[in-house]
Amino acid sequence: MKIKVFNNPLKSWSAEVSGELKSYLRLKGHSIVQKGADATVCIGGDGTILYANYRGRLEGSILGIGSRRSYICQLRRDEWKKKILKKLKDRTIDVLTLDVFVAKRKLSAINDVVVHTPDYRVINMEVFVDKKKNEFSGDGIIISSAVGSTSYAYSAGGKKLKPTDRRIEVVPIAPYRRKFSSKILKGGMISIACNRDSALIIDGIYIMKLKKGEKVKVKKGNILKFYRGVGFYGR
Repeated sequence: MKIKVFNNPLKSWSAEVSGELKSYLRLKGHSIVQKGADATVCIGGDGTILYANYRGRLEGSILGIGSRRSYICQLRRDEWKKKILKKLKDRTIDVLTLDVFVAKRKLSAINDVVVHTPDYRVINMEVFVDKKKNEFSGDGIIISSAVGSTSYAYSAGGKKLKPTDRRIEVVPIAPYRRKFSSKILKGGMISIACNRDSALIIDGIYIMKLKKGEKVKVKKGNILKFYRGVGFYGR
């Protein structure tokens, strides 16, 4: 199998595991490649997988090595060698991503897309959901995939969805007088614009400052294949 290894350079243990992993996989007959991989192993935690997706580095089926706090990562840093060969032969599940369109750019999210006030003041938001216009004031809004529904969206009052769910969740952040409630959608385009400058965050990564009235559009994206594991119906 051709395998790409992507590690978090900010974590010293990640670099150590990366070196050991490459040597171990080669010893077992696998090839380490930079392109054309059958699988990508991300080392460093859930954020490393999200960042690799943002950089367009994910190829083939996805496997993560993280800490005990990880949700998406299927293996732990202290046990990977015992389980990785079996895991690479395991079944995969299909996970829906989100496509994001802003300022003539197309981006991808695994977890969520957030438009948020850049300071302590609330912002007025205009949100089109299922072609219906909604207006409310609050701290922001979260557009979440099924995987992301267990993190920020859930903390903000959304519902947990199964990882394989093909729906999108829209969750307001502290809406004034609860004028806008969470919604779960089967599809369609979601459009967001604010009455003043705001911040766009994708998968926890700050992307850009949005100008007053600048639109962000979100819809269903591609399918990524993840090996079953933590957060994906057990280990």
